[in-house]
Amino acid sequence: MVHRDSIGSVQAIEPGAINWMTAGRGVAHSERAPKERLGERRRTHGLQLWAGLPKALEEREPAFAHTPGGTIPEDQRNGVRIRVLIGRAWSMESPVVPMSETLYVDIALPAGGALDIPALAAERAVYGVEASYSLQGKSMEPYTMAVLPEGDSVRIEAKAPARVVLIGGEPLDGPRFMWWNFVSSSRERIKQAAAEWEAHHTPRIPGETEWVPLPGSPSFLP
Repeated sequence: MVHRDSIGSVQAIEPGAINWMTAGRGVAHSERAPKERLGERRRTHGLQLWAGLPKALEEREPAFAHTPGGTIPEDQRNGVRIRVLIGRAWSMESPVVPMSETLYVDIALPAGGALDIPALAAERAVYGVEASYSLQGKSMEPYTMAVLPEGDSVRIEAKAPARVVLIGGEPLDGPRFMWWNFVSSSRERIKQAAAEWEAHHTPRIPGETEWVPLPGSPSFLP
């Protein structure tokens, strides 16, 4: 896909690469098939993760950074492929620079493979991307997130090839609220952003004419 945003970024999203967009006080973006692939039958599979900013940075200027797949550190541990997408793990460090301590690791288990996951961050969770696997001997279906106990080392295993991501980091400095594409530590800020979007008082993406309306109202936020 091709990423475009209101700060002028135009970047292809390629297999294995990371596009890290920081919304800050507000950004608009689109993700479309490249022109040369229009009309082709194809399948796109990826993960989009959202990381809450520290309160002091929530209203910072928006930013965008692209990291090619070839620069992501990778290693093999007993046949298990590990790619450290963000953060530090297993003596590797990603070149991606987040706004707070963040962990994001791509783990590919071969048939019969196993990996012990140490306490790499204060908060951790695993998510099965494809195929089932086991966590501490318990079968886990794909597309399910399991929050890991703080401070404990856990083992993941797979009878058949499986893909798992490990995510985590330091705890946020307070609760966050999320509605549609808006995330903030303030309910009022989300309501303000929704009103600005509805009134079209938001950043525009160069070359884009399509407008996505709000899916409702965040009035349920007390």
